[in-house]
Amino acid sequence: MSVKFPKKYYLVFTLLALVTALAVNWVTSNIAKQKEETQYLQLDRANKRAAFELQSSLTTYAALVSGIKAYIEITDGEYLEEEDIKYLLDMQLSDLSIPPPFSISYLDTNHIFQFDFTMKKAALENLEGTSLEKIIGKSGISRMDTLMRSSKYYASNPTNLIEGIVGLPLGFGILDDNGVSKGYITTVAEFAPIIDRVYKNVNKEDFVYRFQAGNGNYFDRAKSYNGQKCYAKTEDPEYFKNFNIPDESYVSTTVNFYNKKFVVSTAYKRPQENSMVMFITSLIWYLALLGFMLFLVIQFYVYERKDKMIAAQNKRLSEVVATKNKFFSIVAHDLRSPLSSVINFLDVLKQEEFKSKQTAAIINSLEDSSRNSISLLDNLLKWSKLETGQIKYEPIPLDILAITKDQIKVYSDNLKQKGINVRLESSFKGTVEGDKNMIATVIRNLLSNAIKFSNDNDIIVIEFSKTAQDFIFTIEDNGIGMTDAYRKKILSLTETTVQKGTRNEKGSGLGLILSNEFIKTHNGELSIESQEGKGTIVTFTLPLKS
Repeated sequence: MSVKFPKKYYLVFTLLALVTALAVNWVTSNIAKQKEETQYLQLDRANKRAAFELQSSLTTYAALVSGIKAYIEITDGEYLEEEDIKYLLDMQLSDLSIPPPFSISYLDTNHIFQFDFTMKKAALENLEGTSLEKIIGKSGISRMDTLMRSSKYYASNPTNLIEGIVGLPLGFGILDDNGVSKGYITTVAEFAPIIDRVYKNVNKEDFVYRFQAGNGNYFDRAKSYNGQKCYAKTEDPEYFKNFNIPDESYVSTTVNFYNKKFVVSTAYKRPQENSMVMFITSLIWYLALLGFMLFLVIQFYVYERKDKMIAAQNKRLSEVVATKNKFFSIVAHDLRSPLSSVINFLDVLKQEEFKSKQTAAIINSLEDSSRNSISLLDNLLKWSKLETGQIKYEPIPLDILAITKDQIKVYSDNLKQKGINVRLESSFKGTVEGDKNMIATVIRNLLSNAIKFSNDNDIIVIEFSKTAQDFIFTIEDNGIGMTDAYRKKILSLTETTVQKGTRNEKGSGLGLILSNEFIKTHNGELSIESQEGKGTIVTFTLPLKS
C-alpha cells in the first residue's frame, strides 16, 4: 500500500537532494584538487631528485678531471706523459668509485695528438701523431686555439661516438707560468653510467625522465638525438618518446655543468586521473547519500506520527496522573482531620483509669495506629503536592542541629515507650542552605524508621560531619536491618516494600521515597547501608556553599 506524504516532505527531500548534489560536487572537486596537488608534489620531488642525482654524477666526473688538471698545474706539465696520467687516474678511481673515463687525449699546440688512450676495452682508432685538423677541419682548429689559450673547463654537448655509445667531452687548456699554451687535455665520459645513477636512485616504475642538452637536443643512455650519425645498436627502453606523453605533463629542472646546461624533465608514465572513475564514484556516493536522506525523511515522518500519538497519550496520562494526585491530596487532607480528632480523644481516654488492662492496651494500640496513619497521610499529601508542583523549593540558612532536636521531641513518646535513647554527635558547626520543611520531613521520616525498626532499649546515633564540598547527616540504628535484595528496591515506586517494626508497627516505604526526592531537590544524595539482624545506616548529603 502506497503512503502519501505531506507536501512539505517532498519539498524537504528535493532541497536535501539539491544540497547533497552540491556537497558531493564540492567534496569531489576538493578531493580531485588535493589529489592533483599531491601528484604534482610527488612529481616535482621525483624531478628534483633526478636532477640532484644527475648533478652529483656530473660533479663526480668533474672531480676526476680536476685531479688531472691539478696534477698538471702542480708539476708544470713536466710529467705530462700517458703513463703518469694513467697512474693518476687509477689512484683517483679507487677513491671515487665511479666508472673510468672512456678516453683521454692530449693535443700539443700544433694540434697533434701526443697520446690518446682508453680506460676501457674498445676498438679505438689510434690517433697518436694524428692532426686534429683532419677530424674537425680548419674552422674547428680556430675554435680549438681559443680553448687552448684558456685554463677553464670546457664541456661539449653529448655526442654519438663510433663505439656505439654517447660521450660527454670535458677539457681544459694547459698553460705555463707565463700563460702560454702548452696544449689541451680532453676527456670523454660515457653518459650511460652518469644517467644510470638517476634510474638507480629514483623511481622509474612510475616516472619517465627526459634529458635535454642546452642546445635543445635530447639524449639518453644509448643515443644523442642531435642529427649526427648514430652507431648504437641498442635503444634505451626508458627513452621518453616511447611513452607518448604530452609536453605539458613534464616538470623540469636545469642542471649546470660549466659552460653547458642540461635540462632534466619528469612525468608520470601513466595517467594519474581517471575522470570516468571519479564520476562513477561520485555518482555512487550521491545515490547512497540520497537513499540515506530518503530514509531519514521517511523515519522523520514515522517519528512525527508516533510523536503525535505519544503526545496525545502523554496528555491523557498526565490528566490521569493529575486526577490521581488530586485524589490523593483530597483523601489525605480529608482523612487527616478526623484522625487527628481520634488521637485527641484517645489522649483524653488515656488520662482515665480503667479497671481492665486490656482496655488500656487497646487504647494505646489505637493511638499508635492512628499516629502511623497520620504519618502516612502526611507523606502521601506531600508526595502528591511534590508531583503536582505545589511544593516549591525555598532555600534558607538552616540550623540542622535545632531541626533535629525538634524532630526528636516530636517522637519523645515513641522513644519512651521503647526505651530508646538518641545520641547526637557533631563535628560540624555552622548552617546549611536548604528548604526547612523538606529537610525537617526527611529527618522526621528517617528518625521514625529508626525508632520503628529498633529493639527496645537500643541506641540511635545521629552524626553531623562534612567534607570540603558536602554536609553529611548520618542516622544509625542497631535494629532488625534488612536484606540486600530488600535494600535495593526500597527506593523504587514500582516495587512493593512492606516491613513491620519490632512491635509490629506498619510502614509503607513512602517516607524513604519522599525523603530521597527531597534530597535530590537539594542536589544531594541519599544512601542506605544495612545488614539483616545488625541494623541500618542512612546517610544524606547536602552541598555546602563555596
